Amino acid sequence: MVRCGKIRLSALVLFFLAVGCAVLPGLRVYADVGEMVHITSKRADAELDTGVIRFIGDVVAVQGDATLYAEEMVLTRDRQTRQVVRIEAYRQVRIEQGERLARGQKAVFDRIRNEMVLTGSPRISQGEDFVEGEEIVVFLDSDRSIVRSKGDGRVRAVFHPRERTSE
Repeated sequence: MVRCGKIRLSALVLFFLAVGCAVLPGLRVYADVGEMVHITSKRADAELDTGVIRFIGDVVAVQGDATLYAEEMVLTRDRQTRQVVRIEAYRQVRIEQGERLARGQKAVFDRIRNEMVLTGSPRISQGEDFVEGEEIVVFLDSDRSIVRSKGDGRVRAVFHPRERTSE
């Protein structure tokens, strides 16, 4: 388990929908909830009866100074409330904000569980600091995350010393 400062991936969610979570010390990823999300892709398919909207091909989702890139993104909405309850991003997933970067082959945001799971060589970094493993689970309602490895694999993290500031 890696415990650290909050990451707020608010409405980039509509993409990781508003709240705080932990991954790297001092790493803050956030966008204002009130900001509009712009999504572009080569194609979009909506299944209104199931509440699934699929964006396919060079997906780019921008909100404020945060950007999500993927080859495919699937939004699942609750049919009654019409709120987004799950977001899945596939292939070459990258979430950027300044020098902050999260990447993997798959990212799943589950609003019911209030967590984001990165898989497929996931790595979260800020500058030269990073954490990586087989799976990174970020709990969006607490200051907690879990980085897992499988088999003989190992979790890897590098944190560089910071200069102390006098107060």
